[in-house]
Amino acid sequence: MQVYRAFLFVLILAMVAGLGASAWLLTHQPQPRIAERWSLGPPLPAARGELATAVGYVHPCRAPPCPESERLFVLGGLSGFFNPQSRVDILDPTRHAWSVGPQLPAPRHHFAAARLGDELYVSGGTDVSGADLGHQYWPAHNNFWLLSAGADKWQTLPPMIEPRWGHRMVAHDGRLFVIGGRGRSGRVLIYTPGKDWSLGAEMPRVRDHLSVVEVGGKLWAIGGRDPNSITRVDVYDPVIDTWVSGPELPHPTSGAAEVAVDGTIYVFGGEEPDFVTGEITDRHWCLDTRSDPQRWEPAPRPVLAVHGSNAVALGDSIAIAGGATRHGAFSAAAWTNALQLYKPAGRRSAAHP
Repeated sequence: MQVYRAFLFVLILAMVAGLGASAWLLTHQPQPRIAERWSLGPPLPAARGELATAVGYVHPCRAPPCPESERLFVLGGLSGFFNPQSRVDILDPTRHAWSVGPQLPAPRHHFAAARLGDELYVSGGTDVSGADLGHQYWPAHNNFWLLSAGADKWQTLPPMIEPRWGHRMVAHDGRLFVIGGRGRSGRVLIYTPGKDWSLGAEMPRVRDHLSVVEVGGKLWAIGGRDPNSITRVDVYDPVIDTWVSGPELPHPTSGAAEVAVDGTIYVFGGEEPDFVTGEITDRHWCLDTRSDPQRWEPAPRPVLAVHGSNAVALGDSIAIAGGATRHGAFSAAAWTNALQLYKPAGRRSAAHP
């Protein structure tokens, strides 16, 4: 009986401590700070992270770009206690107003989105709900969905040649390239409209939660997790289907927000997810790919350091929507609805695939 009472006492103490810690996390959220050239846009209708963002069109655009039809699409993700989402929110950057878009065919998080021409594509991800008990056990999906400009429903396309989650997808030269993530292999997955899927070269080091950008005809795979966050950078040449090493990041990160603007790569935030020693990465980097030698330099700190989002070029700004301001399992108490906007000096219109 005494052993039972002692066990019950310890259990009650643990529950009280857990409730206290949860209450503290919810009431002591990281607050926005003043940041040079950064501002906050209209907040997302719902706070969430591990989502995908892309700039798409709400009207057909036969010869991109069509700036008047550009919108920011924020897709899926996780909210609350790791609840997968299928919602789609669309920002009109001229009216500074959000509207509801066509829901994804199924909830997804840790997936990827990209625009090719005037069509928006979504690939892979997972639909696991609940606490993060081990990424390696998440089932990856091979779904491939298309939203035509102005359409009110997603189309289901032939699935990816293998499932992936935690990957990125970028458009280049009329094709879509799926880079990294967890699945059966680390090979590049290539989609050519009208010609289905094909396989490219294996990544030199397979990892998930990486950042990927296209610049100068090359695809840069930056950072990521295997199983901890890393500094590695690999550069893929889609013409000759070959990888080479790039300049490593000064500090490891994964789940960061990335974008390439006017030949410069930006990597904002990210995390080290370990429950005990992890952190949100409040270190941010940029690299001018035209410089010699190529070297990462500190980038201006955003209003909030987050992980679980990605960045896009929206008009004359860089936009980061949502994410989490705490790392790993603590994300459940720290999803944000912030829309962060950065205006690089001398920003020109972004190139369109």
